[in-house]
Amino acid sequence: MGHPQGASSFRCDQSGRLVFGSVGALEGIGALVHRAWAIRSLRRLFPELGDVEFDAGWFGMIGMTSDLLPRFHKLDRNFVSFGGYSGRGIAPGTALGRVLASYVLGFLAEEDLSLPAAPVEYRRFRADREALYRAGSQLVQLTEARP
Repeated sequence: MGHPQGASSFRCDQSGRLVFGSVGALEGIGALVHRAWAIRSLRRLFPELGDVEFDAGWFGMIGMTSDLLPRFHKLDRNFVSFGGYSGRGIAPGTALGRVLASYVLGFLAEEDLSLPAAPVEYRRFRADREALYRAGSQLVQLTEARP
């Protein structure tokens, strides 16, 4: 049996609602596969929850880098970003967002940033990789141990 929540995260929002995240696109068959997996995972993690209803679901692109480390980009004059958290952006994105705000507001110099400026990477066969990641996440979540 695999890890009960696989590649996932959970936290409570300001209203006290449980926010549960995972890898996978909520479109086509993926919406059914990932929803069923999320329900199974939540039941294993929190059996006292009982039946689970989701208020909302959303997904987006994951910024993957070649070495799985985040990047600082100077994209244009007065246009900077941190990104490329490779699916693990909740904590580092929050921390680096504060750093980036300090930089933009002039409280930090560029040489004091956590990451040096890096060029934007353009990955070959990006669409093919995305399709493989999408199919892989569905396969893993579809075949994980059932209750």
